[in-house]
Amino acid sequence: MAAVSLHILAKAPLPGLVKTRLAAVCGDELALAAYRAMAGNVFRAALASGLPATVHFAPGNARAAMETLCGPGFQLSPQAPGDLGARMAAALAGALTAGDAAALLIGADLPLLTPELLGKAAKALEEKPAVLGPAADGGYWLIGFTREGFTPEVFADMPWSTAAVAGLTRARLAAAGRDAAELATLPDCDEAADLARLAGPPWRQALGGTPFGQFLDAAPAGLFDQNRANR
Repeated sequence: MAAVSLHILAKAPLPGLVKTRLAAVCGDELALAAYRAMAGNVFRAALASGLPATVHFAPGNARAAMETLCGPGFQLSPQAPGDLGARMAAALAGALTAGDAAALLIGADLPLLTPELLGKAAKALEEKPAVLGPAADGGYWLIGFTREGFTPEVFADMPWSTAAVAGLTRARLAAAGRDAAELATLPDCDEAADLARLAGPPWRQALGGTPFGQFLDAAPAGLFDQNRANR
């Protein structure tokens, strides 16, 4: 049992499975390299946070690929069946019903994640029943609950991958009487234009020396120039 546990929903690093919107423009190879680098940042931040972390992976037969991607220091568990909301709810419910006092949930594609942000999220759950990290596209990059504050209805019948997600989540939390703490808004990294934004200020400096920063260093510069022009 943990005071606060961390749960990472991740896809196996397989061509055609990850970052499909990015792949549609840049190809499967670059999209896969970007995903590996984003995940590298996430796993590094997770380890540095000191929170006990479990990687919930899909597909369920990809354990070996996930072990290679995340490295040592993580528990691994196949994702539960169902849509995204069902899989998210199951990851949190499993930890909270097993006795953890609180649990945080993130994805594996957060290049700007830091151990400090995870620490703030864990700290917030000492005073609030829920915590939310909003994303720039209207979704969220982190959600977490105390055992008593767990509100699984926020995951049901949600229009995932739309700008309505964070707003609907806030409304459902409020309707359930959950006063949620909020963290800083982070940009997304789903499309080529998102890579272009992260390759420039102010984000590029923050990414220096990280796996994703190294990916940006090696990526074709013309890709970033083209997408900056099209923003």
